[in-house]
Amino acid sequence: MTAVPLRPSRALLAAVVAVSVLLTGCLFSPSDTRASRGMELALQDDATFLVGGKRVPRERALGYARQLGVTRLRVNVLWAYTMPAAVYNARRKPAQVAYVFDQFDSLVDAAADKGIRVHLSLTGPAPRWARPKASVRQAWYKPNTREFGEFAGVVAEHFAGRVDRYSIWNEPNWRTWLGPLASAPALYRSLYTRGYDAIKDADPRAKVLIGETSPSERPGLSTAPLAFLRKVACVNAKYKRVGSCPGLKADGFAHHPYDFRHAPGFQYPGADNVTIGTLSRLTKALDKLSRAGALRTSGGGRMPIYLTEYGYFATGHRALPARTRSRYLQQAYSIALRNSRVKSQLQYLLVAPPANSSSAFFNLALLSQSGKRYPQFGALQRWFGANRGKVKRPGSSIALPAAPPNPVL
Repeated sequence: MTAVPLRPSRALLAAVVAVSVLLTGCLFSPSDTRASRGMELALQDDATFLVGGKRVPRERALGYARQLGVTRLRVNVLWAYTMPAAVYNARRKPAQVAYVFDQFDSLVDAAADKGIRVHLSLTGPAPRWARPKASVRQAWYKPNTREFGEFAGVVAEHFAGRVDRYSIWNEPNWRTWLGPLASAPALYRSLYTRGYDAIKDADPRAKVLIGETSPSERPGLSTAPLAFLRKVACVNAKYKRVGSCPGLKADGFAHHPYDFRHAPGFQYPGADNVTIGTLSRLTKALDKLSRAGALRTSGGGRMPIYLTEYGYFATGHRALPARTRSRYLQQAYSIALRNSRVKSQLQYLLVAPPANSSSAFFNLALLSQSGKRYPQFGALQRWFGANRGKVKRPGSSIALPAAPPNPVL
């Protein structure tokens, strides 16, 4: 295999952060809850965990994660940026496509050393040669699903035995992640089926999640998640199958149940919208899809739910008072814990984005850029302490096989 130069890590970090963002009271007592045993606590902060900052380097960030009870990190794998710029910017697919997974491999090893596993979310932007010629500036527009399936297979083969969970695309019901909106359900179905098959072929034991949906409809920007899901699964409003689409399989449904302005128990309007306070809409929809044979679990049983992004703004015009944010986070985590279908609850961002970055407006973090703890860090730490007998807890280091060389196809 040919040695491939790694893109400068700071350049990759800037790409990861910019694309990821721009494309988008009191504790409950044990008597109040019927806990879902072993719910994992998860965290995502690609900028911090892939590269790390001067004030909060990765090793320190992983220590903070353990203090919060985190046993899982979610990371977006941005398709185009897994290869050198000359490869992903090519007008035609090069004869050889080189992939660079060094930073992901390093993170998988560093996290495993702390008893934490990694979930890879495979998503756009697509390389230039895997998009329509007219969409040079629209990286989200009609990605080539066959090429994506090949990419998913390359990733799963490379990380086999080291990564045990994947999901397909990020917020496919949001226009600047996958578009156009009218075509997104069909595009996503193809992305998902090709990705699922490729991952299972490369690593049959790996779990593959469907969805990664945003929580609500915004005209012109997003489709309500349940309306989107029905189109992906080829069912009508009554969950009756239409057309000749084969049934889908998944190991779980991933969702982002954000509601930045209300208490977690708020009944957000719109029957097809799903926030933390309206998870029953999602569980009922998944059960109907299963009964219809349109979407079923790979191993049988009811579809589990993974809440793969959540949080409240710490700064900006959408920020709530510090005490309110802390109380809401605790309440939201308890809602997730009480729901037996929820297998994972994820806090989005650990460290605030740099003030001069394009992602600065999307600050849901628990720490300031300098590493100072916001009150909600302590709130989640206390929540973990009060519920540590009901959730998965970080253990000792995880033994993994060594990372293979970067692939060149």
